[in-house]
Amino acid sequence: MKIAESFLSLVKHASTDLDVERIREDVRTFALRHEGLPTRRQALLMVNSTARRAALVGAAASAPSGWAALAATAPELATLIVLQSRMIVGLHLLYGGDLEPEERMLEIVAGLASGAGLSVGRRLTVRLAEELATKLAARALGRSLAHVVPLLGVAASAALNYGVVMAVGRAVLARVDRQWGPPHIPGSGPVLDATGQVA
Repeated sequence: MKIAESFLSLVKHASTDLDVERIREDVRTFALRHEGLPTRRQALLMVNSTARRAALVGAAASAPSGWAALAATAPELATLIVLQSRMIVGLHLLYGGDLEPEERMLEIVAGLASGAGLSVGRRLTVRLAEELATKLAARALGRSLAHVVPLLGVAASAALNYGVVMAVGRAVLARVDRQWGPPHIPGSGPVLDATGQVA
C-alpha cells in the first residue's frame, strides 16, 4: 500500500505541476517543423525525440561510478516520469485532445502501465498502482546495478531508458489513436464526403 501511495503521489505531482500551456506551444512548434507529415508520423518523431532525451538522462545518471551512481537512481526515475508525462500530454495535444487534470493523471498512469506491459481501463486500482510501482522500481534497480560497472553502465542505462520510453510512447500512441484518431493525412485534390462524393 505504501509503495502505491508514494508512486501515485509522484505521478500526481508530475501531472499537476506540468506547464500545459508550454507543452501546447512546444507541440505547436514541433508540428509546424514537421508540417508535411501525417499526424501519426509526427507523433512517432515526438516519441523518438523523448526517448533520446531519456537515454541522455540515463547516461548522465550512470556516469559516476559505484555507489554515487546508485544515489542518482531516484532523481533519474523522477526525471523519467516527468519526461514521459510531458510526452503523453503532448501526444494528446498533437491529436487535438485536451485533457482535464484528473484525466491527465489517469492517462499518464495508463501510459506508464501500458509501457510496462500492464493493462489499465478507466479506473485506477491500488493493485495496479502497486504492480506498476514495483515494475518501475525493479527496472530502476536493474539500471542502478548496471551503474556499478562504469562504461557498461552508461551504455546500458541509455539503452534501457530509450527502450522504456519508446515502449511507453508506442502504447500511448495506440491509446491516442483510438481516442482522438484518425490522424490527419496531408494531401491535395478534391475533398470527399462520407459517401465518397466530392464535397
